[in-house]
Amino acid sequence: STMKIYTYMCAIEKGTYDGNATFKSGSITIEDATIKDWNNTGFGTISFDKGFEYSSNVGVSHMFGKFINKNDLRDCLTKYGFGKITGVDLSGEVSGKLGFKYPVEVANAGFGQGITTTAFQHLQALSIIANNGKPLTPHIVSKIVNTNNGKTTYKRKVEEGEVVASQKTINKIKSLMYNVVNSDDPLATGKRYQVEGFDIIGKTGTAQKVGENGKYMENNYILSFIGFLNSENPEYIVYIALDNPKGITQYGGTVSAPIAKNIMKNIILMITFYRL
Repeated sequence: STMKIYTYMCAIEKGTYDGNATFKSGSITIEDATIKDWNNTGFGTISFDKGFEYSSNVGVSHMFGKFINKNDLRDCLTKYGFGKITGVDLSGEVSGKLGFKYPVEVANAGFGQGITTTAFQHLQALSIIANNGKPLTPHIVSKIVNTNNGKTTYKRKVEEGEVVASQKTINKIKSLMYNVVNSDDPLATGKRYQVEGFDIIGKTGTAQKVGENGKYMENNYILSFIGFLNSENPEYIVYIALDNPKGITQYGGTVSAPIAKNIMKNIILMITFYRL
């Protein structure tokens, strides 16, 4: 479901997105397949903005033909860095794939099924939001300092791409991500990630894993959370992914939230310490 960020960005950037428009949640039939919301029953008739807050698969599916088409999505995801290596300074990086063609495949891709991505691709795509529309190439090492003399022997260059999203789009997607975590609505999927006294925005994800037979596995999930520390000027991106945690059958908030919150609290303490 973290892929919904980029599908919404695509529709907003195209200029066709209407967050106040409504759809009937719960399920939608596309060709011979039925796509359901994560709770199987839906949330009644809701707006597309609420659909993001509730992480509605059906809402994303309704966006195709209404706001964007498959070519729009493929072009956007390619611009955001998916389907190709990022250039991170680690060996063995893979490109993932954006193999969607038929309507149901397109709808699934819009909320993250049927395609493959990497954590580094997500970080690069998220840097578009944090960096006012320009992607940044991810790196592992910021600098190397000789401990004997204190001299910097290596300092990485900031590799910034071209603008792929307008400030208007960035502001809107940040607003949607803010509501995921900070909305008073009890159905908002990211409320467990709130850190008291700090401005956290983000998006939750629950990805059903694929078995060796190519079919989705029962009760086997990757639970994730993507978050930014402060919404106005994000300095840190947190991406947490848990591979099939024991005792959990579905939904990521109860397990990944405490871990993500501890990481964010430690980052906040580090920032506070170094700025004193």
